[in-house]
Amino acid sequence: MKYDNAIVRIKNGSMARADLVKLKKNADDKYSSGDLDAKLVLDAINNATPADSYILFMGFCPGADFGERLDIDWREKGICRFDYLESEQQVTRFNTICKGDLVVLKKREQFGKTMKLYGHGRVNSVAYDNNNIRYLNVSWSNQENVIEVPLMGCNSTVDIKSIDTVEGEMPEEFYNWIET
Repeated sequence: MKYDNAIVRIKNGSMARADLVKLKKNADDKYSSGDLDAKLVLDAINNATPADSYILFMGFCPGADFGERLDIDWREKGICRFDYLESEQQVTRFNTICKGDLVVLKKREQFGKTMKLYGHGRVNSVAYDNNNIRYLNVSWSNQENVIEVPLMGCNSTVDIKSIDTVEGEMPEEFYNWIET
């Protein structure tokens, strides 16, 4: 097949996230133009593990209302979603999450200072629902301890950090929590 070399490069895990994003855009364009073989490239990208990993600190309470929490349903279904499509910037950020990235469920506690973490899981793959809305298949951890840590960066629902950034800002308690 004409895209075999690209698919091999994608699957070997050596491509950076930015390169996968560019390749995905090209494959999307080709697929939209009728090149059905480009779908195989898109499928490979959706299941690729990039060379650079991220941690997604993901809010799960729409409107900051703990009574509307989504994480219980996500854990039962083994997924994570971002359905507030009106926020294009956050949708774009959510769409950069890949297989192998860590998802940490967060809720702001002290505004601008701390957040509570309610669970974590590893992204197994990317999928799309019947409306072509992207979501993540996640292997959630069984631990149920909640910890309070410093708030990292912005107050948005979808807050992505590099591993290096997290290592420089999180206390030891965070790493002990991840290991449980």
